[in-house]
Amino acid sequence: MSLVAEITDAPSRTAAPALPFAVSIVADFGAAREAWQALIAEAPHSGYQLFAWQEAFQHHLGAGETTCIAIVSDPAGRPQALLPLTIARRRGVATASFIGGKHVNFAMGLWRPAFARSLDAQAVRSILLEVANKAPAAIDVFAFANQPLAWAGQSNPLALLPHRPSPSFGYHLALGPDAEAVLERVVSSSSRRKLRKKERALADEGAVTFTVARDATTIARFTDAFLAHKAARFAELGIPNVFAEPGTRAFILTAAAGDTPAIELCALMVGDEPVALFGGTIAAGRYSGMFNAMAPGPQQRHSPGELLLHHLIRHCCERGLTVFDLGAGEADYKSHICDGTDALFDLAVPVTAKGRIAALVQDVAGQVKRRIKQSPRLWPLIVRLRRLRGRLSA
Repeated sequence: MSLVAEITDAPSRTAAPALPFAVSIVADFGAAREAWQALIAEAPHSGYQLFAWQEAFQHHLGAGETTCIAIVSDPAGRPQALLPLTIARRRGVATASFIGGKHVNFAMGLWRPAFARSLDAQAVRSILLEVANKAPAAIDVFAFANQPLAWAGQSNPLALLPHRPSPSFGYHLALGPDAEAVLERVVSSSSRRKLRKKERALADEGAVTFTVARDATTIARFTDAFLAHKAARFAELGIPNVFAEPGTRAFILTAAAGDTPAIELCALMVGDEPVALFGGTIAAGRYSGMFNAMAPGPQQRHSPGELLLHHLIRHCCERGLTVFDLGAGEADYKSHICDGTDALFDLAVPVTAKGRIAALVQDVAGQVKRRIKQSPRLWPLIVRLRRLRGRLSA
């Protein structure tokens, strides 16, 4: 059976049948704020779905795209769901996807729990058809990547449609009030001893401290250091730098500002220098790691990135957070410190004939990518080839 979820047999927009809910579209975040805040209080979500995170991202990195925030309401006008979408042309195909693109590890809508449980596959198709009919720009295909099968115990209604597993898993760690007990659960005693020895070695070069950026000057300093170190690292690995897009710095600075920032930046400092940096977003008791980087140089032999992770996990436990995640994607450090995984799926839903072709291409490409990433032989080979290409380019 095809994994492409059809909205309708017709190759173009058609009228939807009468529904027990209404779909409205707004292209302005201000107009969506009230419904958004009403849903965020009840709907399972991660930090990526916070209003401030999404607004900052779309303002700074959504140039050339059409904002399409879909609000699903019941007959009394109460919001029941919200899908924060953007419409962009990709290889000539008008594609609707969740705001955030590759910067979002867990992309999803906001669904009021009772409403989510009431839906079946046909109702979900009807919602998407209504979105396509009312969108401010034409849509050929809905392309939803990195969708959690479930979040905070609630099933994702989009999983009712035919879908495929995402190429990667999400990785998380259950926290508790005793940070040392949490670390003992996932890190061997010998590894912890080695890490303490490395921290003492770093301390010979300057006081080792864990610092969370709170003021604008520190936020800007950590952001600039991260972007510089990450650019060097991507060049070394021979892969495109997703943080090189114009507007990325402004997005991080905006989202990291304020008393309750949508992005929190922290660093492991040796003296006055950040030798490892980390950025994440926090919501509903869960810290979601977004990005990290280490300063180049001999200090890397002391594993500053791993030391920073341990300090950050302790910090999360002290704050009463219950889950720490390192997002999606293959990396040894994720599997070493996380003891849980999040099942993710991708979904392509065509609206037009052109969209159907695009959905089939995405389906095949996604299956191939997953086979490569989950292969114990092919994926390490790809990584080595990328690094060779990076060295040759340098």
